[in-house]
Amino acid sequence: SAGGAIIFGLLLFLERFKKFDGQVFLEFIGLYAILRFAVDFSRYYLPDEKIAGLVDSNKLACIIVLNKWDISKKDEHDKIIQEVRDRFKFLAYAPIITLSAKTHQRVDKLNEMILEINDNYSQRITTSQLNAVMDRALQRHQLPTMHGQVIRIYYATQYETRPPKIAIVMNKPKGLHSTYRRYLTNKLREAFNFTGTPLLFKAKKKGDK
Repeated sequence: SAGGAIIFGLLLFLERFKKFDGQVFLEFIGLYAILRFAVDFSRYYLPDEKIAGLVDSNKLACIIVLNKWDISKKDEHDKIIQEVRDRFKFLAYAPIITLSAKTHQRVDKLNEMILEINDNYSQRITTSQLNAVMDRALQRHQLPTMHGQVIRIYYATQYETRPPKIAIVMNKPKGLHSTYRRYLTNKLREAFNFTGTPLLFKAKKKGDK
């Protein structure tokens, strides 16, 4: 596991919280939704996946920070990053940044990323922009039929931010299967900057809430 040297810690924007506290975490979800994982390669512990699971279950924006990069072996860099990606596939939307808190290497870049991802997490895409992308996606790859019935998407609209949530209005909501959700997610990520933030879909019929 990355040379057996990974430990996870939670850092909120307020650095005084030096240890994980579930209640503090829940209280700060609304105000400090972007979390940073500090992965320390100088200590020999197994990864703590509890925080990663909370980020996933609460649909939070996220940056994965690989700390103490100045003492890691250069010939292991690609392997380490790939291992983190493989272990946390459910956080595929989270960018990885390598840095050294001790030497301040790329710390400024981290601060820039936090601001950018906060914007991404809060952004609202207009209905016209959203449907232009959806129309192109549908033209390229139509929804498969369900029990011989044609599945139609009428339109899409974003109804919430932090994280961005998109309603897809269609004739058969159950026809929006996971594979096609991933396809639409990829197309929207290509069109708009959703780096660092999850993107959620809600399929519904006309008139449904």
